[in-house]
Amino acid sequence: MATTLGVAAQPVAVKNVAKAVFTLTTFKADGSLLASSHGVFIDADGTAISDWTPFDGASKAVVMDATGKSLDVECILGANEIYDVAKFKVKGKTTPAPLATTPTAAGSSVYLVGYSVKKPEFKETTIDKVETFMDKYAYYIIKMSAPENAVGCPFANANGQVIGFMQQSQYTTDYHSTDANYIKDFVVTGLSANEPVLRRTNIPTALPNDKEQAQLALMLAQQGSPERFEKTAGMFIEKFPNLTDGYYARAQRAASNSYFQSAQDDMEKAIKMADEKDVAHFDYARVIYQKELYKFDESFPAWNLDKAIDEAQQAYAISPQPLYRHLEAQVRYSKKDYQQACDIFLELTRTNLRNPELFYEAAQCKTQLQAPQEETIALLDSAISLFNKPYPLDAAPYFLYRAAALEDKGEYRKAVFDYNQYDSLMTGRIGADFYYQREQCEMKGKLFQQALQDIDKAVTMAPQEPLYLAEKASLQLRVNMKEEAIETAQKAINLDPNYDEAYLIKGLALIQTGKKKEGLAAFEKAKELGSEQATTLIEKYK
Repeated sequence: MATTLGVAAQPVAVKNVAKAVFTLTTFKADGSLLASSHGVFIDADGTAISDWTPFDGASKAVVMDATGKSLDVECILGANEIYDVAKFKVKGKTTPAPLATTPTAAGSSVYLVGYSVKKPEFKETTIDKVETFMDKYAYYIIKMSAPENAVGCPFANANGQVIGFMQQSQYTTDYHSTDANYIKDFVVTGLSANEPVLRRTNIPTALPNDKEQAQLALMLAQQGSPERFEKTAGMFIEKFPNLTDGYYARAQRAASNSYFQSAQDDMEKAIKMADEKDVAHFDYARVIYQKELYKFDESFPAWNLDKAIDEAQQAYAISPQPLYRHLEAQVRYSKKDYQQACDIFLELTRTNLRNPELFYEAAQCKTQLQAPQEETIALLDSAISLFNKPYPLDAAPYFLYRAAALEDKGEYRKAVFDYNQYDSLMTGRIGADFYYQREQCEMKGKLFQQALQDIDKAVTMAPQEPLYLAEKASLQLRVNMKEEAIETAQKAINLDPNYDEAYLIKGLALIQTGKKKEGLAAFEKAKELGSEQATTLIEKYK
């Protein structure tokens, strides 16, 4: 494809700019054509600038250079939607054009350099107006006649230096050109891929050269489309072949999609290539463990919990990090090796990894081993003791765990104290099920007023749940609120006419108010619905 321009005499240096001009073609995800434009290379390593519009919604892009060679666009290096400019990189070596080192003044002659493999053409024109933005960059207004297919072709000064490229105004017949140095100065950071403009293309954003910034970019890519993630992970592995992050991220994604062989291949390559072999073994253990936890019903003979333990132990043998030992303990717990897991969790409480989670995990092991409840509670006491007062939100789950353990032990009032502490920390974040749970404990502890308040709250939060209404009716009957119990039980029946428990409670309340006939009728309905208890009650009161 050639861009046809009026021929004008031009300096030799301007002719050389034509060697850096290319056509740009972008494609949709289905392979169909999206857009085409032009641009110019600005270094020998494939860095290029052009307008942004062709990349919006693109899944693939290619350029054809001045020799007719096709090059794939590898990644985006930056973009600005307002100025409609983009900086990107292609795979391969390229012939660049130099950029102007200082802005070109209004009234100066410049040359629009066309694209052609055989005979590029040039058109001399004059800069009509120059505006300055960001204190140092030029924005050129140019009045000229030029064909539409010249969009993206560069403007060069008489020294053969590119000042920008041709951009069509949306509102006038004028053309404009954003300073090429502004586009050249785009810098990629770890957060670049999260910029709204760059999220509108499936062509991946380039990775920063800084390792930590690149790791951040890889993490963000995992939240994007599968297509962008795969490209980003591939770039990370290519750029940092001795780091495990790229292999691990890609293996995680593959395993979650049941591509276990691909995940295995990536992690085995990570172990081979990584500078930190312990990290690679640890990451491999994590991939296997997650598969065995969440996809245990899908067969992959090479992987099992023993393999995960082996990888964690290899990591620990290379570098005795408590984190590696912790993973081994978690895997052993999943294998139901509760005593071994418990021993490791307790061992780790004496390391710099000491934290509430370790004590909780040890307590879970004690529960599975059916150890005395005192041992479990003591471990949960230790977990809570690691938090400073006033307790932070992070402490909330441990109060809930201890409350359940105390309730199981029959220490109901102590359990209610912990439930109250959990409620205080989780204000506004608790559902109706919690208030029902606490009400059950309060009932066991004969804290009837608190129990009524909690079941009321559960009903208010989940008014369509008949269980809570039936529980409220039962409690009302217990505290001699007979008429209220009849009314509440009827509300439960209205929600679920087949709820036999609600008929039983209503029947008892009716009988206690002297309405024996109606009460027996409620028992008969419960019996009809399959309640065995109804038969006993009928015999008792008939």
